[in-house]
Amino acid sequence: MKLRWIYMIFGLAVLLALTGCQKETPPAASNTPWALEVEYGDSGVTAETFSYHWVYQGQTKSSEGTDPLAQLSSIPFVNKSKTGSIRLNFSVEPDSCAVTCYTNADGYREAVDVPVSGNDTLTVPLEAGSYLFCVSAVWNETETAEAWGSATYYFRYLPAGDTGEQTGEISLYRIAKLTPDELFGVEVFHNGLNQQKTCRTTEDKGKILDFLKAHLSTDFTQVLTPTLEAEFVLRLALTDGSQLTLGYIPLDDSACLLLGGVPYEASPMELSTLWDSLRAEAVSLREATPEDTLETSETDPGEALGENYVHGYLRALDSQVTLDQMTWIDDPDEPNGYRLETGETGKTYPLAEDCAFWILQEHHSPFCRVAATTLWDWAQITGWDVLFRFYLKNGEIIAIVEQYRP
Repeated sequence: MKLRWIYMIFGLAVLLALTGCQKETPPAASNTPWALEVEYGDSGVTAETFSYHWVYQGQTKSSEGTDPLAQLSSIPFVNKSKTGSIRLNFSVEPDSCAVTCYTNADGYREAVDVPVSGNDTLTVPLEAGSYLFCVSAVWNETETAEAWGSATYYFRYLPAGDTGEQTGEISLYRIAKLTPDELFGVEVFHNGLNQQKTCRTTEDKGKILDFLKAHLSTDFTQVLTPTLEAEFVLRLALTDGSQLTLGYIPLDDSACLLLGGVPYEASPMELSTLWDSLRAEAVSLREATPEDTLETSETDPGEALGENYVHGYLRALDSQVTLDQMTWIDDPDEPNGYRLETGETGKTYPLAEDCAFWILQEHHSPFCRVAATTLWDWAQITGWDVLFRFYLKNGEIIAIVEQYRP
């Protein structure tokens, strides 16, 4: 019955190599488990090793690992395509291995055993959705082997073009598991009313979590960036310091969800109803007035500052700057011609006394030089993580300039 269920849900037929049971030569010595390369067509990834128990030259080494479902964004993935199959290629074949699989169809709640036989090829899942594969491998102790033990690996299989959760933030899987006590607070911005509610009571946090759990999935398809700003923005902060920013843009017959500034398809959500149900007091957002703009420029002020800058998201601004670094990569295959890769988070730099602060009017043009407080407010209420260029000189930030994003 279990096997029948697997084939109905996944459309998945799996064959894995067990050819290493009788090895002609002992495995090469290594002080950690051997690597697992997941090959898919002409590409592939190295699976993540999460836990192992290993003996090398008489020394035992173990790692319990962590919960992989709470770290989906860090697990390597391959994307679904029209052709190709997944091949498991160990640097040294194990004596035995087993495969289980989670799917976002049930919120990654239960791992399902996958049958193993024959060779080392996985027929890719036919059903839509995201999958998390767990591979458990065992190398037996022999009289001649210098290393043996067991290891568990993970990799993901995602829809074409999708990257799942965002790196460095709360994963959507974690939201589905959160309790109000684990949530420090939520800032809810209603940009249509130009108001904000800061929710810290158990009742309000519970309402927000219940709403998100009922409406969010862990599988999104990236789309072109809409020209509209987010109608609602939710900034979730956990007691462990991690955070997630969600921006919601209603469209004609659908919606768009911004995760860390990246737009994804979403179903319409009645966030106005959620807003009205929250007991936190609504506070007016301070709008930037014309007096806040010190000067304007049609020319990018960064052109005169050279190439010594880093991209990033602003996290704190006082006597120093705290930012999450991002790498901008031009990529014609991406919907908007570029992609962003996460770098070091929580990076701090001293702030120069004469630092200049520039934002883009309507995130397009012209450049507006503003006070530090105005730039900070702009970064908080826009509706997504605003990308800036942070210009450096002698180790200090001398200018912060908003980066235009096509």
